[in-house]
Amino acid sequence: MQSNSDVLFNISGCVATITLNRVSRHNALTIHMLEQIEHAIASVERNDEVRVLKLETSSQRFFCSGADINEWGDLEAAKMGSRFIREGNRVFRRLAELDKPTIAVLSASALGGGFELALACDLRYASVDAKVGFPESSVGAIPGWMGCARLVELVGATRTRELILLGDSITASRAAQWGIVNEALQPDELQQRIDAVCDTLQKRSRTSLSVGKRLVRMMETGQPEYAHEFAASVCKASPDAIEGVAAFREKREAKFN
Repeated sequence: MQSNSDVLFNISGCVATITLNRVSRHNALTIHMLEQIEHAIASVERNDEVRVLKLETSSQRFFCSGADINEWGDLEAAKMGSRFIREGNRVFRRLAELDKPTIAVLSASALGGGFELALACDLRYASVDAKVGFPESSVGAIPGWMGCARLVELVGATRTRELILLGDSITASRAAQWGIVNEALQPDELQQRIDAVCDTLQKRSRTSLSVGKRLVRMMETGQPEYAHEFAASVCKASPDAIEGVAAFREKREAKFN
């Protein structure tokens, strides 16, 4: 993608990075940006060399400030649901269902739709300077991109109600305490931690990561027993499992292909 694009995309080794780059508007999401994000996700899906996808920001103030109110503010009620919300949900669902691990790098604040974008990722690491929250109630709206559902899955209904009803943001440290982000780190430690996580994920079995993500999704549907049976069978049938068992018995490091 072009360097002057609102969404940047690049691949370095086995790691792909989507960078929100609409700094002048605090990375407020537009339909065009959603299309660019989906295009990048599709590229990651097709590229067998990519092992990890990161979502970052080029802004020092915001990871993403939410959905651009200039895009949805004047929409008719019907079009708000059928166009803007449906478009975002499709893109965020594709991100959430990507078989490869995804990481939201919250070096700055994620609010509204930006928070929902982060919640669609597998892992979230934040700077202690960042905040997260759902301010929609202050403008007569609600989180429309499955943020309510994903947050309930993470922290339960009580915490979710607090964020949605009050509309206040919370610090990254508090978000870490609640289990919304995996860690809240000092700004100068954040990138080092992200690099370490990416390095670890690249060493893991592709099959285990892919099936593990599917397993979690199946558990969310309320069928954990069947999901575990499926996951165990798929892993056991893979070359990775054969190599892993052999390496364990031979007391050596496994070499996954």
